[in-house]
Amino acid sequence: MTDDTSATGGESGRMTRRGVLALVGASAIAGCSSIDSLGGEREATIDAYNLPDVPRDEEREAPIPPVIPVDIETSHFDAARERVRSLLATLPTPLGPEEIPNGHIRQHLTGAASDASDGLDDARTARTGLMALRSLRSARENARYAAVGWSVAESGRTAAPLRDEHSRTVSAARETRQEHEYVGTDPVRAALVHARIEAGLERASDMDVVPREESELLSVAEWGETAESAQAYLSDARHVQAQFAASLTADAGTVRPTLSDAAEALLTDIRDRQADLPPETAADDRTPRKMVFEELRWEAESGTSRLTDAVGPASAVVNANGRLARFRALDRIQSRREADELARPSDGTAVREIRQTAYDALTAALESSSQPELVRTVLVDAGHRVMAADRELTHHQGEISATTLDRSVADYWHATALARSALAATQQTVRALQAD
Repeated sequence: MTDDTSATGGESGRMTRRGVLALVGASAIAGCSSIDSLGGEREATIDAYNLPDVPRDEEREAPIPPVIPVDIETSHFDAARERVRSLLATLPTPLGPEEIPNGHIRQHLTGAASDASDGLDDARTARTGLMALRSLRSARENARYAAVGWSVAESGRTAAPLRDEHSRTVSAARETRQEHEYVGTDPVRAALVHARIEAGLERASDMDVVPREESELLSVAEWGETAESAQAYLSDARHVQAQFAASLTADAGTVRPTLSDAAEALLTDIRDRQADLPPETAADDRTPRKMVFEELRWEAESGTSRLTDAVGPASAVVNANGRLARFRALDRIQSRREADELARPSDGTAVREIRQTAYDALTAALESSSQPELVRTVLVDAGHRVMAADRELTHHQGEISATTLDRSVADYWHATALARSALAATQQTVRALQAD
């Protein structure tokens, strides 16, 4: 969501703020101020200097990184790194106009190679094993794209063998899905691990692939990326599956009935809650309180509502946990709206407090949970909202209208409500998983 402004007056011909300032001869005032618009409204302004000091993009990290409760072998990381390096080694250095005369194509290939190298660096400094897997998977995809693109230019490689390679990987992934055994002892840990395996095998099984590039060379390169992506997802899923099985005792049985029963119970509650959702607001304004209400309502209403529609029973449990947190977050926002507690902030201090509250809510939810790995699945999403809000703040300079911050404010409120709802939702999920 990129909308960072909101209409407040609905007057299409209203003079810009810059024009009003010129007209009345006003000068910028630090902190919170207001001016009289031609329509008689008073619009609060905020000096961007007083907004929270947000790190630059390259220094910003997700507040809550995703994890998986399985140890990833060093050898698995090493194999992925070697795959990336071997693919990049097939490219001439540098890849210049003599090798690829077309500048557009050359930019795509060199950009992919650069992204692959960056992915290796990201994996090396990743905060969790799951983040390292994601970075290496992305690095493999980009390296294969660049390597295949160069092979097209160098030797006329075609897409046919790459499509065949992809089909074989898809068949192997689907066979692995059919044979997948839902072993486990702790149902919460099992749900988290098997959900990751289900998601990986689902991605590796995806046959709905259509190259987007108009260039024949880049279209073939994209087939290389697609084939590599499927291989990487399948390899990672199989490794997680093997590592998880190895961590269990020999007498560990199946948890599939437990996961299925819990998912059915949670999804039944979700369907009941959907029937009682508050109505959509009819007002035409775009205040931050309306934005966060509408977005949480949509998230609560959307998504899987029946087990048969889910990727698998473990994914159904984890996804239901997130949906229940959103229902509770929506209730919180509704209560705050009715109590008139969601007024648009009119000075930098208020914005800083709103942001700090969001960060504190994330930390408190993670530290207070007896099932931090399950509650984390909700907090990761809440953290993404905080990051999006922070990113928007970095775009502002000088004196700005308070309405310009609506997007960030709505995201901070969204994150706070979701974080404060995560614990109760997780407790409900755990009870469903532990029911006799």
